[in-house]
This record gives sequence, C-alpha cells and structure tokens, in this order.
Amino acid sequence: MAASAQFNLQLHYDLGRHINPDSEANRKWFTVTAEFFKADKLGYTFLFVDMDYKGKRPEYLLDTIGEDKWGATSAYWEIGRDFTFAKVKNTNSDFSAHIEYDGGLNNYMSFQHSLLVGPAWNWHSNNFNRTFTLQMLYKHILSNATFNSFPSFQTTAVWGINFAKGLCTFSGYADLWYGYTPSFNKGLILLSESQFWFNVFGRERKNNRLSVGTEFKLTNNFIWPFNETTRTFFFDPTLAVKYTF
Repeated sequence: MAASAQFNLQLHYDLGRHINPDSEANRKWFTVTAEFFKADKLGYTFLFVDMDYKGKRPEYLLDTIGEDKWGATSAYWEIGRDFTFAKVKNTNSDFSAHIEYDGGLNNYMSFQHSLLVGPAWNWHSNNFNRTFTLQMLYKHILSNATFNSFPSFQTTAVWGINFAKGLCTFSGYADLWYGYTPSFNKGLILLSESQFWFNVFGRERKNNRLSVGTEFKLTNNFIWPFNETTRTFFFDPTLAVKYTF
C-alpha cells in the first residue's frame, strides 16, 4: 500500500445517562475523539485519544474534590503499530506483528494501563472500501494504586465498510479480554464500539471531510455504575459529528 495518512476529530453527545438513568445518571455528557492513522511500506501506525466532559461532578465527589464545575473528567488513549512480515500470495491479505499501549486517567485516579503484543491478520478489498483486521494478543496489565499487575490476553476485531458510492461508512471494533471487572474480581470483559457515518461533502464522497452519524457502545463487565446494580451489560449510543483533515 502506498504511504498514506489521515487525521480526524469527532464530537459525540452521549445518550447513556438517558437510556440507563438508574445506573448511569452521572455519565459523561460529551466525548471528543482525535484519531490518527498512517500506512507505510512497513505496516501502519494508529492512535486515538478520548476526552470525556460532563456537566457536573457526581455528588459523592463533592466532599473530596470541592466545588461542582463543568469540565473534562477523564482521558483515555491507545497507540498501536503493525509491522507486516508476510503477504498471502494472490490475496489482499497479510500477517503482521502488532504492538500496542493503552492507558488513561480521570480527575481522581489513574486507569489500569496495559501493554499488548501479538500477531494480526489484515484484509482489504481491491478498492479498500472494505477492510478487516483480527488480532490475537498477549496483554500485560500493569499495576496501579488499586490493582496488581498480571498477564492476560485480548482478541480484537476491527472492520470498515464504505458503501453507497462513499455516502455511508460503517466501522468499528470489538475487544474481548480478561481483566478486573466492576465487582473487583477477574473475568471476561467485552467492549464493542460501532460507528455509522453519513459522509456529507464531496462528489461520490472521494474527498469527504464532514460526516454526521452515531456510535453504538456495547459493554459487558466494563462500565462501573455510579449506583448499586446487578447489571453487567450496557448499551450506550451517541449522536456525533466528524471532520477529517
């Protein structure tokens, strides 16, 4: 693949607190996402940063943090690099070595950071309108003030589909890993985020810049509810806009 790079900014209005008012009443209001992707002859680099904002702090934090104010509440980032080592003859697929670092923090603690490494299989259609990646990774979860470090695993699927002459894009990922759950035990965790975009500008959308759409977050054993609940599975959609530079 010829060298290419892309950078986009996304703004998501989160609907989770409206759909799950019993357990997510204090959920974030907005998320700003910055994504970067660059392909080259050796493979590709991908990174993103999420910044969460909410209208006011949860009541249980007011005594320790102080005045109730608007502002950023957390940040999360991932950076990954793939090195292609084998191309499958007569196909649009290859095998690569994947290395990744995940981490983040909010305004009262650091998240549990992790290092990941392992093989990946990548495929694309002739015109790159459809792409798919499958990763089988060793995941080492690092220690923080609350949890101990331990070895784990993660399986990741990433997809992208452009259709209707580039008018629409369906993309996303699904992660399954073994880690700490909200019950403070170790278990399987599922996180999937699918995005659907309606690409606004550009004849046949070849030079599209502005997109509007939504993101659907599906989680199990991942969201830490603010209120007591036995629920483990959550569905949180957003309303979103994206600009590609």
